[in-house]
Amino acid sequence: MKNYYFPLSVILLTHNQSDILKMQVLALECQEGIKNSEFEVIVTDDSSNPEEVLKIEKVLSGTSLVNRLLRQSSDRFWAARARNEAISVAKGELLLFFDGDMIPEIDVLSKHLAMQRNKSKHILAGHRLRRRIQPQGNDLDKVFDSCRDTNLSDPTIARWQLDEEKKREEFLLSSHPWRVVFSCHMSVCAASEVKFDESFKGWGPEDWELSYRLVHHHGYTVGFAPNIKAYEVDHLGQGVGNVFRLRTKQSIIDYLRNTFYFFDQCPGLKEEDVFWGLQKLELQNEEWVITPSKKDCNLGQRIAEARRWLRDRGHYDHQ
Repeated sequence: MKNYYFPLSVILLTHNQSDILKMQVLALECQEGIKNSEFEVIVTDDSSNPEEVLKIEKVLSGTSLVNRLLRQSSDRFWAARARNEAISVAKGELLLFFDGDMIPEIDVLSKHLAMQRNKSKHILAGHRLRRRIQPQGNDLDKVFDSCRDTNLSDPTIARWQLDEEKKREEFLLSSHPWRVVFSCHMSVCAASEVKFDESFKGWGPEDWELSYRLVHHHGYTVGFAPNIKAYEVDHLGQGVGNVFRLRTKQSIIDYLRNTFYFFDQCPGLKEEDVFWGLQKLELQNEEWVITPSKKDCNLGQRIAEARRWLRDRGHYDHQ
């Protein structure tokens, strides 16, 4: 049996995001309701460039928090494996995950611990509030002033925020409430079954696969805590791994393969709940390209077309 030395392990997945990591560490240093000695910070780096790694090392060397840096090299985004590396060395009973663009509020850690107490098989999804701010150096007050401002002047951010909040409410009331879980901000107790499927390489729903598997095969429950807040600060930036921003041939192949793999691994899902992204893709001269969403898309036909395309090229041959 694994020995735990901390109540909590905070796992930060990062990729060329040292400026945001600095803000994350500042926020973790001033957490309320928990002592710094009661948690560890594991930064799991997913193929950052050498200059960024040096900056990451400098950030971590300047904090008194117990911390560890893990590195992996890959030819593209591989969040599942990076997180698994951190899970394998974590010494906390509770695992709390943040993506590299998420700034935790100052009460996040204590709230996750309180709500997870005596819940060994429970996934808790924290809230994600989208913000558009710039790195603020060492001025944490400025960071939180910007993050806590609820007057979202950017219409794109405001629309995305409202749409996501409505969607998560719908998820909780649906027959698949596990979909409320996003790996950008979630906690779960350490256990042998808590491990991401490394078949997901590139951008894909590895978090939903984990949540589905834990609920359907291991008896977990899920919860959503809108009062546990973390702020996504660079959503309109490069969007690490996001196929609809990268628009490269490899990112599209990865997205298609990962989506079909998820659908085939998780029986009982409706096609429209999984393949919504295909409305933004179109096959032109036997190559997939990103296009504006088309409401007149025949989704069933496009799904069959995409499966055939993947199979014919040897990218995915699941039957």
